[in-house]
Amino acid sequence: MLNGSPTRPRVLLLIGFMAPARIALFTELAARFSFEAWILADVRRIRPWRENLSEAAFTYRMVPSLRIPTGNQDYQVILNYSLPFALVRHRHDVLVTAGWDTPAAFYTAHYAALTKTPFVLWAGSTAHENNWRRSLGRCLVRSVVKRAGAWVAYGARSKDYLASLGADPQRVFCAYNAVDTAPFADASHMTEDEKAAFKRRLGLGPGRLVFYCGQLIARKGLADLLPAFAKAAQHHPDLTLVVAGSGPRRAQFQALAEAGGVGERTLFAGHISRSDLPQYYAAADLFALPSREEVWGLVINEALATGTPVLTTAAVGAAPDLVRHGENGYVAPANDPDALADIMLRHFGPQTDLPAMRRAARDSIAPFTIARSADAFQAAVQCALERHRRQAQKKGPG
Repeated sequence: MLNGSPTRPRVLLLIGFMAPARIALFTELAARFSFEAWILADVRRIRPWRENLSEAAFTYRMVPSLRIPTGNQDYQVILNYSLPFALVRHRHDVLVTAGWDTPAAFYTAHYAALTKTPFVLWAGSTAHENNWRRSLGRCLVRSVVKRAGAWVAYGARSKDYLASLGADPQRVFCAYNAVDTAPFADASHMTEDEKAAFKRRLGLGPGRLVFYCGQLIARKGLADLLPAFAKAAQHHPDLTLVVAGSGPRRAQFQALAEAGGVGERTLFAGHISRSDLPQYYAAADLFALPSREEVWGLVINEALATGTPVLTTAAVGAAPDLVRHGENGYVAPANDPDALADIMLRHFGPQTDLPAMRRAARDSIAPFTIARSADAFQAAVQCALERHRRQAQKKGPG
């Protein structure tokens, strides 16, 4: 029996931490379900996001936790010691977990099986993520995947990976990762004079701009981008690189820029507030996300929405869904500075029609909306509920 109504089932989502970009999606889900998000960890311990959830249009709670550092900025063990009791006290019609990177995800999957509660797994991992934790935990991950009645994937690459772990492709729904593109689309209308004025405020010259936004950590590929930029800058003396973000490798990357002779042409801007980001994208002539490993890369959505062509790598989950090589951006091999440099030289060469690429960028991101992502979630929830109903009917009373 549903705890909520048939049209508004009670849906609980457990998520590791609350990224600001998720707020719009969760607000949309709250309009469709009796929706609640339980946040397993405080993101401010690992990232300098300052999003205020006090006026969020969905119900959420912070689940008490203990954090076990691992020495890895991207991975920390979070123990939510009160979760077993909370799940019993607050019954829901559908349980959803975001990924399988926390003990809470494994516990919730097994709790759902024990209590015969429909379970949906939302995942973005891809076969490109190859590390010892993935290899060691593959059997456990398969057990979580197989317990789901439906799955939600970030995109095509994560859908394929779920299928390889035992998910039924017919019950995998692609909720393509999306952001609220409105502020970025508004910024796409900046005039050339406004862009020049913005660059002056940053202390930059009037030349062309490459922009990076992300953590300053190894897997983001800045150690590949910086020498690539240095090579391209030798041929284009008006190029400048702006690096936005914070992280433990800032000093190392600054030293790499200096060693490449582009220290004075590389601005490390630090953390930039979300309200200011659209101007940086719009003022850029190329956005670069050269990651060596990346589940998705929402910054690509943001860049395309401002009409800025994207340079990324084949290791980035969003690449096959969002980037059309030579049309709205470029896809290079990962770990290949020379390939990145060659693409930058091509992009800033006379053969590139930058206005056409800007139009293609804006047009290409238009279908990837919050509403479309919510549609996929809704379909997955309905699929899990219907499958649960059919299974209950087969067993009959008692």
